Amino acid sequence: MSKCRRCNIDVLDHSLSCPLCNGVLEYDPVKDPESEKDFLDHSQETGEKSKSVMYPDITPAMRRMRFVIKLTIFCSIVVEGILILINYLTYSKVKWSALCGIGLAYACFSLIYSFRHNKSHRKKMLVQAIFIMPVLVLIDYILGYTGWSIDFAIPCVIAMLDIAILVLMIINTSNWQSYILLQIYIIIICVILTILMLTGKFFKHDFFMIIADIMSALLLGGTLVFGDRPATTELKRRFHV
Repeated sequence: MSKCRRCNIDVLDHSLSCPLCNGVLEYDPVKDPESEKDFLDHSQETGEKSKSVMYPDITPAMRRMRFVIKLTIFCSIVVEGILILINYLTYSKVKWSALCGIGLAYACFSLIYSFRHNKSHRKKMLVQAIFIMPVLVLIDYILGYTGWSIDFAIPCVIAMLDIAILVLMIINTSNWQSYILLQIYIIIICVILTILMLTGKFFKHDFFMIIADIMSALLLGGTLVFGDRPATTELKRRFHV
């Protein structure tokens, strides 16, 4: 018998991943009530019925969630259309409806991506952080572009992501090493932004970007130093060294 620690369920068949969260299963031979041959014979006899006994039926919940997502997207389109009409009729040289549209689009994207059960919360954090960066630049551009998005907003996004990772590592002490790869991705983003900063063409104020670089470097360095062997093992596993 296998067990998913994340969902806290026992998996009776010989799957390699959890049917609910797609996580890796842990095999527990002590709890195995029957031999592999007996279980396979039982599964063939009962067919789909045995699957309904083994796993909770999440189909109705998933259908409701898909309906809520579709309804949210439709309402967002309707609201944005109304805002564009109002903005057109009361135009005062400010395209505020575009700003609202960007916000609604990002909210819909976050809703859709956040409820994809086959994506880990670490990947969701990274993708949403990366996606918000061009959104901030676009908002800055619509408002006349003063550079606040690059000088202040994007470094703050990186800093908040570092803090969130640190908090999650403290909370999830049994699986803290799984956040190392996310930290490496953040370092790569910081390197790219730092190169742009050194060109002198994009950043007017580099103080916040330097702070974000230092925070990301300290977080990864501290993880590797204090993580010792588990951190090294995780790196070898991730990069197949």
